Amino acid sequence: MRDDEFLRNKVPMTKSEVRAISIDKLALTNKKTFLDVGAGTGSVSIQAAREFPDLAVTAIEMKDDGIDIIKQNINKFNLQNINLIQGVAPHDIPNQKYDAIFVGGSGEQLEPIIEFANEHLTDEGTIVLNFILFENAMQVEKLLTDAGFKKIEMVEIGVLRWHQLGKGHFFKPNNPTIIVNARK
Repeated sequence: MRDDEFLRNKVPMTKSEVRAISIDKLALTNKKTFLDVGAGTGSVSIQAAREFPDLAVTAIEMKDDGIDIIKQNINKFNLQNINLIQGVAPHDIPNQKYDAIFVGGSGEQLEPIIEFANEHLTDEGTIVLNFILFENAMQVEKLLTDAGFKKIEMVEIGVLRWHQLGKGHFFKPNNPTIIVNARK
């Protein structure tokens, strides 16, 4: 989905190229349950819910601005398969099994979120996490390894967008994003 399809406010959004790779790494085909932690604008939840209409999506976000814009986007796209929760992860996440978990924001709760994922991901379930800080990516790699996750992968994506400047054009960079994925 294009970024301009989403209603926006000041809440940061996972951009389309990063979202596409993250959703691909989640491997949602034939999965039943998906959890989006730190949902922000809900762009990952919204796109996953649209592309996989039989997927039960749970999105958790703690900030009022995020909840507001996610609700607006759920209504805009007329989605019935998203359960939106305002709360803090992992404390307020429903106690059930998930086939895939995406972590876009951890609110300084990275270790307990990984513990939750380890306990609540189904066998062969996937987890994908996005970071802009190298230190957070290295911390999660250790946490995933210590928890026994398999096939840990890490990629960095840098996207540059074409912009006009006077009579010419240039590529303006977005912040690079580190995408970490692993399997239970």
